Amino acid sequence: MYEKFFGLDELPFDGLPDNRFYFVGNSQHQALDVLTTNLSRTGSICILSGPSGSGKTTLVRMLIRSLPKRMRIIAIDDPRLDEHMLLATILRASGVVATSFESIAELTLKLRKFLERSVESGIVTTVILDEAQGLADEVIEQIRLISNIEGDLGKMINFLLVGQEDLIENIQKPMHKMFWGRVKAFATLQALKRDEVQAYINFRMQTAGCHDPVFTSRAVSTIYRGTKGLPRIINSVADRALCIACDYNRKTVSCRIVKKAIEVVRHKRSLFSLGYKNFAKHLCLDLFVKLPIILCGMLISILTFIAAYIYLYNNIDSVALESLLHKDQAVMAEYHRLLNNMLPGRNSNSREIALFNNSIKESVFESDSVDTLIKLWGYTKQDGSKATCADLANHSMQCVAVTQDLSYLSVVNRPAVLSLRSDDLTPFFAVINKYGPKESSIIMGDRLYRVKTSFLEHSYDGKFMYIGMKLKNDEKIEDKLRFDEFSKALVRTSQFVPDLKIDAPSEKKDLKKVFDRLKNFSDENIAYAVMDNAFAEGPYLDKN
Repeated sequence: MYEKFFGLDELPFDGLPDNRFYFVGNSQHQALDVLTTNLSRTGSICILSGPSGSGKTTLVRMLIRSLPKRMRIIAIDDPRLDEHMLLATILRASGVVATSFESIAELTLKLRKFLERSVESGIVTTVILDEAQGLADEVIEQIRLISNIEGDLGKMINFLLVGQEDLIENIQKPMHKMFWGRVKAFATLQALKRDEVQAYINFRMQTAGCHDPVFTSRAVSTIYRGTKGLPRIINSVADRALCIACDYNRKTVSCRIVKKAIEVVRHKRSLFSLGYKNFAKHLCLDLFVKLPIILCGMLISILTFIAAYIYLYNNIDSVALESLLHKDQAVMAEYHRLLNNMLPGRNSNSREIALFNNSIKESVFESDSVDTLIKLWGYTKQDGSKATCADLANHSMQCVAVTQDLSYLSVVNRPAVLSLRSDDLTPFFAVINKYGPKESSIIMGDRLYRVKTSFLEHSYDGKFMYIGMKLKNDEKIEDKLRFDEFSKALVRTSQFVPDLKIDAPSEKKDLKKVFDRLKNFSDENIAYAVMDNAFAEGPYLDKN
């Protein structure tokens, strides 16, 4: 396969259920929020709909993980059942004996007793029916009747119906009016938009281990048009495109390669070779059937416009809107204020916001931010290519990845690459150059921005990476570290780690003993952060 060729750890578009590769776009985020909120309570019927390939089944897996642990989940994948089989299936999946010889009334009584015992034990039962657009009308009515089962604590069972758009049309029938009234929430998965397709491909490539752009912008646009933004088809097309690029020995996937991949995956040919007959048929239909109707509509519109113009000209004074505005200075002032705020670049404030938002869209690759961080240390590659963490080994330095709160930067005290997410959940990266309680400064691309620290806390994704010094195998701590800087670093770290009760060394020979006590007493990362600050080399946050 192509993993080794592109430097991947695994296949990014394999399509297998893996929570690490699940991309949460706007539509997915809203659906998860709505369904989790409603299904965490008892007595809810929820609907999840979306086109085939939009990721409904994967979202249901994520939903199950987010539901409370006391939840009993019963998943039914085959919609070809009747009301008798529905009751029996729910009972059997719950461990209750149910036979085909029992009547619906007997099975319903068994289900009521079982649900009462479950609710008394604090367990909520949720039934998930996939491919629900194929459910019979009688089964939908039976679901409504089951959801009405009540005990001393109220209704005792939840239902989630998952299906394509036909599901909504089916339950909107007059015969299902009562069922429609019982539905607590509707969630819809939409196809990904153009920007979300870009973010989706970048996210999966980075999760698989590739941090450099592989798909060109035109290639992503072609994927979006060819797949209509459906994740399942995007996976197939992108996987085939990477295979073709590997066969061609190309490190980037171009628009031409994507078109070949779509032709293989979707079996699409050119319009002339495959669809010229349909084209001619529709052209004739437009010319001889639709064209007269369009011309008639245009004629009516023109006549209406002429009549309105003549009436308005004779009955209304002609006063231009602009002249009316000029007569009222307060209105003009408010008009110009709103115009300045709405148009990007109209004033310095809006221009800065536009540049900042554009930098976020361009900072989606961690490798770019790592290269910027290494440049802050004063290192660049002679050939002009991007520097990576692997290039630091010969300089007694190393990249350290940390999963901690943002406040942990005060302990590390080094510039770092922050993993962030925008309001639409698109991942991006920035280099923090200064960190303060109220205001910080970050670098994105070739621009330095001053931002509120609260913005970073809101966007922070829980991970950052910094560069630190390291000792060589033959170097000793007491010979390499600066004694006075080690004491300062220990005192400074104690301010941010209140339970760190270790005194500074009184003599240089005690450095090793204090460092060993520091490792045994606290998190090993804190010990190495103190040691790194004691080198007094390279950039530090409190000195920028």
